[in-house]
Amino acid sequence: MSIRALEIYRYGLLVLQVPLVAMYFKRPYVFLVFLIPLQCFTLFYGGMKKTAKPFFRYKVKDEKGHIRSGRATGTLAAVRRLLQSRNYTVISIVEEGSVLGKFSAGKVSAKDRSIMYRELSTMLKAGVGITQAIDIVAETPNKRLRKVMRQIHQSLENGFALSVAMAGQPKTFPEVEVGVVRAGEATGNMVKVLDDLASSTARAAEFVGKVRGAMIYPAFIFVVMIVVGAIILTKVIPPIKDIFSSQETELPVSTKILLAITDFLINEWVLLIAIVIGLVVIIKLFTMTKPGKEVSSYLGLHFPIFGPLTLQVYLARFNRTLSLLLAAGVPILEAVGIIADSTPNTIFRRTLKLLMHSLEQGAAVTSTMQDNKYFPKMMTQLLFVGQQSGDLGGSASTLADYFEQEVDGKLRTFSALIEPFIIVILGGAVAFIVISVLQPIYSLTGSF
Repeated sequence: MSIRALEIYRYGLLVLQVPLVAMYFKRPYVFLVFLIPLQCFTLFYGGMKKTAKPFFRYKVKDEKGHIRSGRATGTLAAVRRLLQSRNYTVISIVEEGSVLGKFSAGKVSAKDRSIMYRELSTMLKAGVGITQAIDIVAETPNKRLRKVMRQIHQSLENGFALSVAMAGQPKTFPEVEVGVVRAGEATGNMVKVLDDLASSTARAAEFVGKVRGAMIYPAFIFVVMIVVGAIILTKVIPPIKDIFSSQETELPVSTKILLAITDFLINEWVLLIAIVIGLVVIIKLFTMTKPGKEVSSYLGLHFPIFGPLTLQVYLARFNRTLSLLLAAGVPILEAVGIIADSTPNTIFRRTLKLLMHSLEQGAAVTSTMQDNKYFPKMMTQLLFVGQQSGDLGGSASTLADYFEQEVDGKLRTFSALIEPFIIVILGGAVAFIVISVLQPIYSLTGSF
C-alpha cells in the first residue's frame, strides 16, 4: 500500500473518531466496538509508514521535445539519476506530501502572488538581479510566502533557475505560472512575463472573489435557518409538547411529525452529528478515489443550473491561461498540456488531453473543438479567426473576458433569485410549525 493510500485511510479514520468520542458519553459500547480498532489501525499504519518509500512526481522533456510526467519511488537523487539516464531533461521533481499536509499547509492567495510578481518586475526594470530581487521580496508580511521565497532564494544561490525553484513549491505556485516563468527565461523577456503574470493573477483573484462572494450569502442564510430551526424545535416546542401530552386527544398528523422531529433532535443529536460528519468524511474519501473523481467531475459539469456555470468558469480559465501562455512565447501544444495538467475536473482535463493529442498529429486547434460538446461554437469560430490572423492569444483573451462576464451576470441573477427562494422556504417552515402547534390548540378549545 502506498503512502498516499495509507494517509487517506489514516486521517479519514481519525476524523471519524470525533463523533465516536462524542457518542461515548451516551453510548459507551460505541467506544469499545469502534474506537479501539481504529486506534489499533493507527498504530499499524505508523509501523508501515516507516518502511514505505517516498513518492516523487516528476515532469521531464524527452528527446523529441514532448513533455512527460509520472511518479517514482526512492530518494530525490536516485529519481534524478534515473531520469537523466533515460536522456530526459528534468523540469521538476516534487515529493508528494501527505494528505494532512494539504489541509494544514498555508496557501498563498492569487492576490499576494500578483503583488509579488509586480514587485519582481519593478525591481528587474530597475536593474536589480533576480536573486537579490527574490531576497528583497522575501521580507513580505505573509509568513507562508516569506518562507517560500527564502527557499526559492536558497535554490537560486545553488544554481537553479527561477522556474525550477518555483516548480519545487507546487502548493504555492500553480503549474501554469511556472510554465510562464520558464518561457520568460527561455526568451529573455522576464519583465514582460512578470507584468503579465501580475495582471493575470490579479484578475483571477477578482474573478474567484466574485464567485465566492455570490455563494457566501446563501450559505450564511442556510446556516442561520438551520440554527434557528434547531432552537425552535429544541427549546420552544418541548413545553408545548407537555401540554399536548396531558390531554387525551388525537393529535393531527402534522403535529405528530413535528413532535417526532423534536424528540429526535433532543434525544439523538449526538447520532445526528455522527451521521453528518461520517457522511462528509465518506464523501471526501470517495472523491479522492478514481471513481469518485469521475463522479464528482461529471456532476460538476452536468448538475442542473450549476453545471453550465461551472463549465463557463473552466472555459474562462482555459482561455485566460491560454492567452497568458501564448503571450509568454509558450508553444500551443505545450500550453494546452500545461492547462490540462492544472485542471482539477478529470472530464474536462481528458477533453484537453484529446485536444493536445490532435495538435501532436498536426491538426488545427479548432478542428478538435468543433465536435466537442464542451466547447461552444462561438468559441471555436473566434479561435479559428484568431488562428488565421496570427493572433490566437488575442482571441483567447477576448473569449476569457466574454465568459467571465457571462459568469458574473449569472451569479448576479442567482443572487437576486436566491433571496426570494430562501424566503419561501423559511415561510413554509414557519407556516408548518405554526399550523402544527395551533391546530391541536384550536381542537382542544373547541374553536377549530
